[in-house]
Amino acid sequence: MTDTIFFDRTVPPKSGTPKDVTFPDYFEATLSNGLKVVVYQRSDLPMITINAVIRGGAYYDGTKPGLATMMGEMLIKGTSRRTAMQIVDEIEYLGGSIGSNAGWDTTSVGLTILSKHVVQAMDVLADVIRSASFPEEELERTREQRVAAIMQRLSNPGILAMNQFQKAVFGSHPYAQPSEGTQQSIRTLERASIQNFYADRCHPNNMFLVAVGDIAPEKMMRLTEEHFANWESGNISTQSPAEVHAPEKMLVHVVDRPQAVQSSLLVGHEGIDRRNEDYIPVALMNTILGGYFGSRLNLNLREDKGFTYGASSRFEGRQCIGPFFAGAEVRNEVTDAAVAEIISEITRMLDERVGEDELSGVKRYVTGNFPIQIETPVQVAQRIVNIELYGLGKAYYNTYNSKVLETSADDILRVAHYYLHPDRLTIVAAGRGTELHNTLARFGQVEVFTPDGEKIPNV
Repeated sequence: MTDTIFFDRTVPPKSGTPKDVTFPDYFEATLSNGLKVVVYQRSDLPMITINAVIRGGAYYDGTKPGLATMMGEMLIKGTSRRTAMQIVDEIEYLGGSIGSNAGWDTTSVGLTILSKHVVQAMDVLADVIRSASFPEEELERTREQRVAAIMQRLSNPGILAMNQFQKAVFGSHPYAQPSEGTQQSIRTLERASIQNFYADRCHPNNMFLVAVGDIAPEKMMRLTEEHFANWESGNISTQSPAEVHAPEKMLVHVVDRPQAVQSSLLVGHEGIDRRNEDYIPVALMNTILGGYFGSRLNLNLREDKGFTYGASSRFEGRQCIGPFFAGAEVRNEVTDAAVAEIISEITRMLDERVGEDELSGVKRYVTGNFPIQIETPVQVAQRIVNIELYGLGKAYYNTYNSKVLETSADDILRVAHYYLHPDRLTIVAAGRGTELHNTLARFGQVEVFTPDGEKIPNV
């Protein structure tokens, strides 16, 4: 008879020693016209996901907010050979899906298909990328849908706060504009502007293809050469990264929503770009501040004070310096107290060296989470896009956990002092304007705006 082994379930198991995770190796090659092809072969499922990524998104909108995102949406709305319905029907008939969109840094077309249908799918993808026609009737339909969506978003306090925050922090920088555009900019957006944006950005030497799934690199290269090798490279307009001239003093902005029962808060300023060598220690510092459920902000505002269901913070790395913001949805009557606690936690990051126990716990959380973020082919594809887009280097994710573990409390304190600025935070609250004007005055002169962003005088 064997002895019975008892486990004391009141004692949590000891964590293992975190270690680096080997990021999947992948094939890469470049056609003579500059089109780069990346293939990660994984044959456990008979599926393939292919993303065509064009460098350039809403950052290049200029005086026409929403231009890139409209162009991105319109890429699959018709070509010289296929209508919008034919594009979608052809892919869905093969058991797949297709979509297109644009962000701040990229415009992309992606499709997922059974591997046995990849030949037909590549023909559709090439047609969409090379021969998009932007039919006027599809543009009008898309324009109406976009304007309706923007009007609907004006009832969302979180979006109102973000729009005002971006405008206040970034001023004349492209990031000050909403990437989806405004009602006015979308209504007046002409087909010619979309065609010009497409003609400027969509060239083989300004894009790359990422294929993940059940396909050999040799086959993917053969299909790519068949559909793209005779596509001539083109001239691409470039511009130096725009400088961010952020406010040099604390700003307090209120977006007036008279019937609101709670306030949507954002507190922050400019942050960091994705290529910055400090990105990992900054991300770790932010995890401590507000980057996960056990963060300081969440424990303070949710667990201790009961102001909100959740509080968080984020550094959004882009090609240019993106925003840093902390935020929460709070009851009207505690809005000023919540702002004070957010500022206090941001200031605390500069005033106190983080304890080793807290730092070790956050490191375990980050390094333990990383392996499950690269489990699926789609997750791997997104990391590959980051590598290509931001020039991170093919080995970047192989040493990610090591870089996290090497980050010391002194490193956290250093980046906190460099990237956090409690003395010139922008505070934005979407809620009851008159009430918030009075309670937030303790932080500085309050300016009140309509949901459309127009300043309300003499409030």
